[in-house]
Amino acid sequence: MKARYWIAPLLVILLFPASLWAQTAVLIHGLQGKGMDWRMAGVTPGLQQHGWVDGGNFLMTRQGAVNTYQLRQRPTKVFYTLDLPPRAPVMLQAQMLDAYLQRIYAERQEPLTLVGHSAGGLVARGWLTRFASVPVDTLVTVASPHVGTLAADMACLANDTPMGMLASETGFGKWMDDAEDLYRDLRREQPGHFLYWLNHQPHPAIRYASVVRDNEPRPDRFDFFVPRYSQNMNNVYALHGRSEVWPVTGDHFMGITDGQVLAGILAKPVTYPQVTPVPPSPQ
Repeated sequence: MKARYWIAPLLVILLFPASLWAQTAVLIHGLQGKGMDWRMAGVTPGLQQHGWVDGGNFLMTRQGAVNTYQLRQRPTKVFYTLDLPPRAPVMLQAQMLDAYLQRIYAERQEPLTLVGHSAGGLVARGWLTRFASVPVDTLVTVASPHVGTLAADMACLANDTPMGMLASETGFGKWMDDAEDLYRDLRREQPGHFLYWLNHQPHPAIRYASVVRDNEPRPDRFDFFVPRYSQNMNNVYALHGRSEVWPVTGDHFMGITDGQVLAGILAKPVTYPQVTPVPPSPQ
């Protein structure tokens, strides 16, 4: 008798192609960012031009994840943004991300697409390897330091020097003190560093797409913060050969072009079946 309750959903999955499913994208900001940055940088208007609906921005309150914007109907394609503690360590942000994604999944009841800019891409990967509690079929990262960045190494080094200590005491280095643990997470990959651990964790068999910046030697077309090599998820030990690469001209920060590129990436259907999230791995 119980079998009849799952036969109908199974038939729907088998008879209808993946491209007909609704889509829910969750946009994850990076270091020093906030959810509204996706709108202010012109990324979301590009998505809206291709039929995506703005679902609003989630905030974390004592009552849990809250979104004050209420959609009048259920759109086929919707994106949400959210606010994470932008200078907290990667895995602390990933843990908070889990609460957001559970809330969003409860509303949409369909596999989610995660899009992370800069450190937000690492937060998404941290969630996939440690906290994955809802179905996700795609991860897109934009200018993310998957194998680290020299800028983070230099920030950590500067914070340990007498000059960095003096800056902290005078108040000028507070921004660095607040983000010190995050900068340590973003250091170039080597044994003993966070990224070495993360990059050797099993990643689920979902779709991966890396949006990378071109390295043209012009101030407006060069990412001074994250080298192109580091932005490509194929250079992650656990993801070698599994990521699409979408080159975009520009600097490290988000821009209008990113919206158009994301719309193109998300228009490509996921054709393989959804997999069970990877069980948590001990750090």
